[in-house]
Amino acid sequence: MFRLTWIGQGGFLLESEAGALAIDPYLSDLVEISDGLKRLVPPARPMESFAPDYIFLTHEHIDHLDTIYVDRMPRGKTTFLCSEASRRILLTHGIEEKAIRVLSAGDEIKAAGFVIRAVFAEHTEGSLGAVIEKDGLSVYFTGDTVWSERLADGIRADVINTCINGRWGNMDHVDAARVAKKTGAKLAIPNHYGMFRENTADPEDFRKALAGSGIAYYEMSYNAPFDLPAVYQRLTGEAEG
Repeated sequence: MFRLTWIGQGGFLLESEAGALAIDPYLSDLVEISDGLKRLVPPARPMESFAPDYIFLTHEHIDHLDTIYVDRMPRGKTTFLCSEASRRILLTHGIEEKAIRVLSAGDEIKAAGFVIRAVFAEHTEGSLGAVIEKDGLSVYFTGDTVWSERLADGIRADVINTCINGRWGNMDHVDAARVAKKTGAKLAIPNHYGMFRENTADPEDFRKALAGSGIAYYEMSYNAPFDLPAVYQRLTGEAEG
C-alpha cells in the first residue's frame, strides 16, 4: 500500500502497511495570526489527535513547520526528520532531542515502510526536498524551492510532486514543468496552491506547461486519499518499478 493524501499547501500524508509519514503538516491558523493570511480550507486533521509515526519537515517557515500544531500534538509517538534550523525550533517547543533526526541533502533513512532520501532545495538555508520510494515507485517532493541549476541533479523519479505558486521563493508552473522534465518523471502532480488567496496559483497552467512533454498530469483533491500506484499505472500505462 502506498496511499497519498494532500493535506494542504506543501503538506502530505503518506501511508503504508508499516506506518504513516507526514510532510509539512499545516493544521492551524498560525499564518493568519502571524501574517493575516486566512485559510481557504479547514485543517485536514485535528491537531490534538494527529500523530503520524514520522514527520518530514522541508524547512522552518510557519506554513510548513506549524508550531501551534507542534504545541498541541500528542507526544511520544512521532519522530521528526528535519534540518538543523527546524531542529532548533522544535526543541524550543518541547520536542525531545531523541524524537528528532537531523537530515542533510544526500542522507537516506527508512521510515514507516518508505525509503526517504533528502535532496537539495533552494529556499531557506538547509531547505530540503525528498525522494520517497516504496515497492519500486519513486516520488520526488520538491518542497518549497525556486529554480536552480542544482535542483533535481541526479534525481530520477517516476512521479514529481512540485510547488507551482510562483512567488515567495517558489517555482511557478513553467519552472515546475522544467524540473519535471529534468527528472524523467512520467507523472506530475502540483501542490502549494489553494491555501491562501494571496499565495495561490491555477494548476491548469501547470497542466498546460506539461503539454507535449509526454508527462501525465494528476490534480489532487484536498484531503482525499488515493492509491498512488493505481493512479500512476492508470495514467501512464506502466506498473510501478
